[in-house]
Amino acid sequence: MKYHIISLGCPKNKVDSERFAWVMNSAGWVFSNQPDEADLIILNTCAFIKPATEESLEYLSDIINWKSEKIGRKIILAGCLPGRYSDDGSGGLDDIDLVIGPGHWRKLSSWLGITNQESAQVIGSGSYRYLKIANGCSNGCAFCTIPSIRGKFTANSLDSILSEADLLIQQGAMEIGLVAQDSGNWTQDHTNLTALAEILAKRNPSIWWRLYYLHPLHFPKYLPELFSKYTNIVPYIDMPIQHASDSVLKRMGRKHGVKRIETIMEQLDKAQIDIAVRYTVITGYPGETESDFIKLRDFLGRYKSARHIAAFSWYPEEGTLEYKRTMDKGDAVDDSTASRRLAAISAVGDGLYSNWDLRLEGREVFVLADDKHTGHTKWDAPEVDSVVSFTKSVEPGRIIKVKILESSGAVLMAEPVD
Repeated sequence: MKYHIISLGCPKNKVDSERFAWVMNSAGWVFSNQPDEADLIILNTCAFIKPATEESLEYLSDIINWKSEKIGRKIILAGCLPGRYSDDGSGGLDDIDLVIGPGHWRKLSSWLGITNQESAQVIGSGSYRYLKIANGCSNGCAFCTIPSIRGKFTANSLDSILSEADLLIQQGAMEIGLVAQDSGNWTQDHTNLTALAEILAKRNPSIWWRLYYLHPLHFPKYLPELFSKYTNIVPYIDMPIQHASDSVLKRMGRKHGVKRIETIMEQLDKAQIDIAVRYTVITGYPGETESDFIKLRDFLGRYKSARHIAAFSWYPEEGTLEYKRTMDKGDAVDDSTASRRLAAISAVGDGLYSNWDLRLEGREVFVLADDKHTGHTKWDAPEVDSVVSFTKSVEPGRIIKVKILESSGAVLMAEPVD
């Protein structure tokens, strides 16, 4: 029997999918890259914001059609969609054979008839992989659905993290990204995220380690020094700042002001090495004035470490504090204003790329070759940031030296250096 997995959303979901794959293999199923060859499809969904929910529902509709084309096919609906929207008994799930929440591999194991399975490993391939160090979030931001989907913050144990890191490397990973909803909040027995990264870097000096989802409230103080000390901890920071106006941050329930973010960025700009920051921000937030937006726009273009901006308009997510508050106050930003502000932020992002283009062109840097023709630098996360295009084919899965011939934001042309 063959199965296929479709994994939507963030890298944390991808880790869950790799664990589902291990359970399926343990039960004797064989993975297939081709959905048409499969007897079962696991759809691991995302439902963090409205567009993600809509995408998940579109995929589900397609898979239900796939099931109808051949007798005996099965569907497992997994992840954040069923985690956020529980079955209310109104029907519509008749075509689904199993529904499981985010990361609930034990329910999958039980359904497959596997008993007394105490743990599940991950199984996958590729030059870059992700390692989940925690689940859930306890920050309680007014706009966020994560606590209702994945619960409160719970750290994975140090031993389990080290063991899984070893497994990923055995499976061929050359870069491993540490992921969680709030990675900077990870701690165990006086070991914090900085110490964890140092342990991993020492144990595996040939592997790149990348840190994702660093909330400003729990930002590790000594990261710049760590980047300088260990060249295999890539100087890249994925930081969801969300906004740069104190009044908006307060309404978001962020528990810190813009001064904290400014202090972090000033610290990074003073570092002796190039550090790249990827911002995540929300504009068009309820109550956001033009003055608030200008503060955000100006902040985003202020620091040399800023390289990438992932910007979103606010979505009224049912079940969040902000959804109810905005319905009561009636102060949502109109769609045209939100779209205009989003476009202005995109223009700031173009300016950040231009600044980095000047710094990168002509330099020799190390790149992880994701395939024969493309790769990514230390300052760019795979799949979401800038791509390096090679002038000639290279061996995939290796860290190679290249010379940047031309940099134009999202694409860097590079010549491999022998």
